[in-house]
Amino acid sequence: MNMDILMGTPMSVRISEVVRETESVRTLFFRTKRLDREFVPGRFIMIWIPGVDEIPMGVSLWKQNKIGVTVNPIGEATKALCSLESNDWIGIRGPFGSSFTLSSKNSLVVGGGIGMAPLRPLIYSLLEAGAEVTVLIAAKTKQELIFFKELSKLSHKKLHLKTSTDDGSEGFAGLATDAVREILREREFDTVYTCGPELMMHSLYELTRDSRMSFQASLERFMKCGCGICGTCALDSTGSLVCVDGPVYTGEYLSKMTEFGRYHRDALGVKKKF
Repeated sequence: MNMDILMGTPMSVRISEVVRETESVRTLFFRTKRLDREFVPGRFIMIWIPGVDEIPMGVSLWKQNKIGVTVNPIGEATKALCSLESNDWIGIRGPFGSSFTLSSKNSLVVGGGIGMAPLRPLIYSLLEAGAEVTVLIAAKTKQELIFFKELSKLSHKKLHLKTSTDDGSEGFAGLATDAVREILREREFDTVYTCGPELMMHSLYELTRDSRMSFQASLERFMKCGCGICGTCALDSTGSLVCVDGPVYTGEYLSKMTEFGRYHRDALGVKKKF
């Protein structure tokens, strides 16, 4: 077994650009010529912040030799990552994990908060494949809608952009699940893709599981290795490893999980309710 390949071909890269998406969220771009692994929307990379930690991050851009990750500073590692500037060094490995399927012809893409990050490449890939794509960007306030300005400027006849905010400052006033109920009254879809808070995704799963729509969700779990060695990200009751079998799971597989939408585990493996 080639350990270098198993571990995701570790390399050091310089941050080439930092873009401010919202008051707190940043997108960090970096370039590398060693992209010898296939990327499909939904896969993730491991990022090492020198002197701090290594964490999994969804990919918001993967184009030729340019990669982007969009970061919300909520913990020590993500805060440290957001504090970095152009020319600072980080380590990367990957990409790892499963991906979204791109066979949909009429898609509903639902992103909650920072969950829009791994959905961004999916949206563009679906449009390039000729799919009709309705995107719901959900956040607490208008100021926290990620990629809203970018997608609203995108003139594509098959893209339908909608928003929902908890405080009603933009688009639908209320939770993403309630906004989806309204959208489903107006249009039919063959696939629902989602990433965001797990309680939101679980509610969407419950809303759509008796329909004929395919359901695909990207889960977040604590990871140490990213490649199936440590077992930290194992899910009850299937034993599935999120870093290998996920992070993207179908509704059929989610129906077998006893922890989806109920609890996750911390770094010590202790169960924590959502």
